[in-house]
Amino acid sequence: MNTFTFTKEAEKTFLKLPKTIQKRIFEKLKELKTHDDILSILKRLTNFEPATHRLRIGMYRLILELKCQQKNDFEFWILDVGHRKDIYR
Repeated sequence: MNTFTFTKEAEKTFLKLPKTIQKRIFEKLKELKTHDDILSILKRLTNFEPATHRLRIGMYRLILELKCQQKNDFEFWILDVGHRKDIYR
């Protein structure tokens, strides 16, 4: 089972988003918890340390760091959440 943990900064940003966007992000993370091949959905980031992956949810992006991998179970920390025009700055 895959796990996603918000950092304090990412949680603050997440809670400032509109409720509809929060729900959409939450539903996507819930769906991905049991996904067998999660790395096929996440896009790998290069030159964006410490982040390793990103998740696209409509116009919003989640910046993730892979913390632990055991067989097909992954643990990700959510470092940042934001609109696609602002997230990579």
